[in-house]
Amino acid sequence: MNSGALSKDCRVEEGSLPFLPTCFGRRRLSNVGAVEQASHDVGVSERCGKFIKRGLDQSEKKSIVHIHNMLRNKVAMGEEKRGRPGPQPSAANMMKMSWDGELATIAQIWAEQCLYGHDLCRNSGRFQVGQNIHLGSKSIYIAENITDGILSFYNEVDNFNNNNVDPFRFNVKSGHYSQLVWADTFLVGCGYIIFQESHWTKYLLVCNYGSAGNYEGESMYKIFKSSH
Repeated sequence: MNSGALSKDCRVEEGSLPFLPTCFGRRRLSNVGAVEQASHDVGVSERCGKFIKRGLDQSEKKSIVHIHNMLRNKVAMGEEKRGRPGPQPSAANMMKMSWDGELATIAQIWAEQCLYGHDLCRNSGRFQVGQNIHLGSKSIYIAENITDGILSFYNEVDNFNNNNVDPFRFNVKSGHYSQLVWADTFLVGCGYIIFQESHWTKYLLVCNYGSAGNYEGESMYKIFKSSH
């Protein structure tokens, strides 16, 4: 599911899937920037059927950050040759990503609803939050699923026009990619669940990004211009 185009005042477009207006009674703690659940624990939705595993351990979180930074660095160094057209220009201002617990908490709550759509309640008191979602059914091996999910976001570079970096022009077919490599996005937090649906084992990876990318007309990243 694509991370959609944003304006500074409101969300303009969120790809082809709907917003799902459920907040589950969460409220923000302004003094610490964390998320507190309401008086009851939301838990895993009945929609998930039988869930096999939920959440991510420390090594999986580190892997998510590493893969994001590896792919962002590939673009920053001008090593991505794909596109429509390609290659992608190198970047002068690509920030390094770090894990964020608040973004991950919100993403995990949403992942445990087993809904393939964007939530309306993910923005932080610190910034607007972008979101990429991947639903798969390939493997019960978590590391493989995580890698496949993030690569599915990134591989939308195949549909990205290299003339749309600065100023940025949104394309619903490459919204995952543009959010993943948005230069000013420096925090990521993801949620994850494996669940049994009928005879299929499925997994849902939800990644939230701060601050959000995909702002129409702004700079996806500053294009590096050699002095030579």
